[in-house]
Amino acid sequence: MHVTLAGFVLFLHITVAIAAFMMAGVAHAGLQAVGRATSITEARPWARVMHRIEPLFPVMALILLGLGAWLVHLGAHTDDQFSFKDGWVLTAIITLVVMEALGGAVLAPRGKRLNMLILEAPDGPVTEEIRAAARDPLFWGVAHATTLSFIGIVFLMAAKPSGSWAPVIVIVGALLGLAASTLQLRALPAAEGVGVPVQRTTAPQRSSTPAG
Repeated sequence: MHVTLAGFVLFLHITVAIAAFMMAGVAHAGLQAVGRATSITEARPWARVMHRIEPLFPVMALILLGLGAWLVHLGAHTDDQFSFKDGWVLTAIITLVVMEALGGAVLAPRGKRLNMLILEAPDGPVTEEIRAAARDPLFWGVAHATTLSFIGIVFLMAAKPSGSWAPVIVIVGALLGLAASTLQLRALPAAEGVGVPVQRTTAPQRSSTPAG
């Protein structure tokens, strides 16, 4: 069995990408769960999970960027003959950098605030502040757009389209992510039905005094 360095780096790149998709799946499930939660008890386990995995996203992005750059450097000596001058390579690198910037500017502070609000809240119904943070359209939109853009990068790696098509594919992925976030937010329960305690009605007690 002959294993090349380029093949090994590609294996590492794909493995890290799979791990990143798994983390993104947990993150999107957490958004849904917290967005639908009616009590702090329901939301707190997801906040604990997200508090641990959210700092790993920028690390994964940097690893992917580094492995990708290494792979492109080695690509000049493979049968595919690709380099940093190819449009799909430049598009993939720029998209990763933009995703990293959006993650640091939008996702990280909003995610941290949401997690802290949940973890520091006492048991009881979800407050209006937590509900608003959990359903922030910008938070949802950027989260979905970055995930679908990353899927676009995977397509670029597999298909290697020409430079003019490469950015179109990533942009379409981002737009699909924004559309998916909007539809999912609309599907969440109405705000007035979340966190409202149910009032129990009791039957009137009969008087023990005999009628007279």
